[in-house]
Amino acid sequence: MKFFYPFLCAFLVFFSACHEEEKLAALRKDVAALENSVDSLQKAKEKLQNVPNYTILSDTVRAGEGPFHVFSRLKAMVEGGDADLGKVYLAMQDSVEFKLRVGEKFYIAVDADRHVQRFRYAPNVITSHVVVRTDSGFVYKLVEKPVVRKLSVYEGALEEGSTLNGILLKVGIPRRMVGVVSGVLQCKVAFPLARAGDRFRILLEDSYFQDSIWVSGKVVYAEFEGRNVGHHEAFRYEDPDPKSSYNAHYTESGDALVFDGLRYPLEHLRITSSYGSRVHPITGRVTVHYGVDYGAPTGTVVHAVAEGEVTVSGFDNLSGNKIAIRHRDGTTSWYMHLSARGVGVGAKVSPGQAIGRVGSTGRSTGPHLHYGFRNAQGQWINPLSKTMIATPKLSGERLARLKEQVKDIRKEIDLTLAAPAVKVNDSTDVMVRTRVLN
Repeated sequence: MKFFYPFLCAFLVFFSACHEEEKLAALRKDVAALENSVDSLQKAKEKLQNVPNYTILSDTVRAGEGPFHVFSRLKAMVEGGDADLGKVYLAMQDSVEFKLRVGEKFYIAVDADRHVQRFRYAPNVITSHVVVRTDSGFVYKLVEKPVVRKLSVYEGALEEGSTLNGILLKVGIPRRMVGVVSGVLQCKVAFPLARAGDRFRILLEDSYFQDSIWVSGKVVYAEFEGRNVGHHEAFRYEDPDPKSSYNAHYTESGDALVFDGLRYPLEHLRITSSYGSRVHPITGRVTVHYGVDYGAPTGTVVHAVAEGEVTVSGFDNLSGNKIAIRHRDGTTSWYMHLSARGVGVGAKVSPGQAIGRVGSTGRSTGPHLHYGFRNAQGQWINPLSKTMIATPKLSGERLARLKEQVKDIRKEIDLTLAAPAVKVNDSTDVMVRTRVLN
């Protein structure tokens, strides 16, 4: 036993020393963590101290309004707002086409002197249009959050007493997409002759935020087959230019599937000022804008939107070079601020015929086409309230591109049809197959 006690004491001293070393190591680790936290807090404090003291102001889109209505109200809230907000709009006019809905908001951040520093407009949960003041002026940037894209094939048949529109709405397809499906198919399908049992197939591409919030969608393909109406298909054509007026639905042979006979006045469309009340860019007063302005480079060809006779081909100090064409139904289309006129009074024009070129003559801030429309009673109406089509038939490079896209669409249909079929709901017999693209 005389050796045991010294050994035990030595062991206890060693154990105690080891335990103390572990405690010291743990303490050193805690101290390091605290030092990192202090550094992080200091950096956060410095960052906050460098953040400008901005005030956020906002205004809401009301029924029948365009961007100028909201901008004019925001202008009243800030110092120098007229010039600042005008520069904000100019910074994004080439990049943003406003398609406003009631309830949407415009936000501006102003500094202590009430000068605009930032602008933000978010048409949906994934897209924000932002304009920031820099040393060189206001700069626009598009901010987009990632989305999940899905392809879905819906297959079903008409039931007794049902309509295609009614069935598609029942399965939860958004109303505007249902309108596209029925619109393109009505160009070929005589639906009054359709019967129960006639079948349809629809391919939709939908975008979702966080995999569940629907953001947008498009009709890629629509098919209908019936005993009395025959078999018909519609394919979505995508032009290289996303703003091209040729982006529409066509048959496989290139026939446009759009109602009405009106064409667009330009091949590429970029609305810079809509129809209705606005703050005039030159006078600064709120006035009614009796037409739609399309921004385009000087010299861009302008087309007649329909068959008719030229009733005006001249010049004045406000409209610059202008042309008016009276159509069969008594309506008249107007084309203003042209750099050149290609037709004279009395000339007969055909749909899509070149009649002049875009310019900036008259009272104008830059090259654009002012396109107006008067009804048979001579009253100005909104040109966008009329249905227009891009072209009666694709040809050349566009037709060749369509045929390649048709092949791709058929492949996408086959791949999606390989996914498991699920009954959409208990109120219809429609089946859907879905696959994720990214």
